Amino acid sequence: RLTGPGGFIDISQSTKNIVFVTPFTTKGLEVSIPGDGTLEIQNEGSVKKFVSNVYEKTFSGDEAARRGQTIWYVTERAVFRRRADVDILELIEIAPGIDLQKDVLDQMDFKPIVSHK
Repeated sequence: RLTGPGGFIDISQSTKNIVFVTPFTTKGLEVSIPGDGTLEIQNEGSVKKFVSNVYEKTFSGDEAARRGQTIWYVTERAVFRRRADVDILELIEIAPGIDLQKDVLDQMDFKPIVSHK
């Protein structure tokens, strides 16, 4: 049996905002939230998800941004936004307890714009 994107393409092309919710890395990621409300990475996943090249594409952030859509990528440790006026992902928030360099930037194959708002 072959699987495909189903109605994802139709839905994602006809909405103003798109939100992807995913772990930042996969295959072994373990996190905890101690009593102080911070996020701790106990074990980093061995597979990065924010990469420069992919094998197969069912969604294009560039094309969505060109159509005026805003795309949000929400993970356990960071929130990114992709808009038409910015040609790369913009990091807009990190969770308390997360180290920007070690836990976010070092786990990506490319560098996002880092918002200081």
